[in-house]
Amino acid sequence: MKTLKYRKADLEDIPALARLRGNNESGGSSEDRMRRYYAGTHHPQQALLPRVILMAEEGGSPIGYIAGHLTRRFGCDGELQWIYVLPKYRGSQIASEFLRILAKWFVENKALRICVDVGNEHARNFYKHHGAVGLNQYWLVWNDLSVVL
Repeated sequence: MKTLKYRKADLEDIPALARLRGNNESGGSSEDRMRRYYAGTHHPQQALLPRVILMAEEGGSPIGYIAGHLTRRFGCDGELQWIYVLPKYRGSQIASEFLRILAKWFVENKALRICVDVGNEHARNFYKHHGAVGLNQYWLVWNDLSVVL
């Protein structure tokens, strides 16, 4: 494996990140929506600023991302908006590391109760493995996301 690097995404990274996700995959959105989310002009329901998009790259090429923002949805402090890792890297702990890095960002922003809209059963199992519990039929919540640190 080439050198793996995690960092905050820049506006210039958005087109490459949006192209990672296949047409029939969950975990992200269109380039336009990601760009507006990053710029703070697209607001998911009850979203607040600030927000962050973090990315992983190998050998200078993006291989995944995670995004989150502060919110008041469901009485939470923050929301995990998107997480995506290229299929060939899944199961390699990249998603777990993303979650830890995002958790650190949330804690730094005094946000501990974090919700996530679960896209599929695999995602549900991943989040539960990392301490999330049921909030309703579609959503999970960490009552204190610092547990993943």
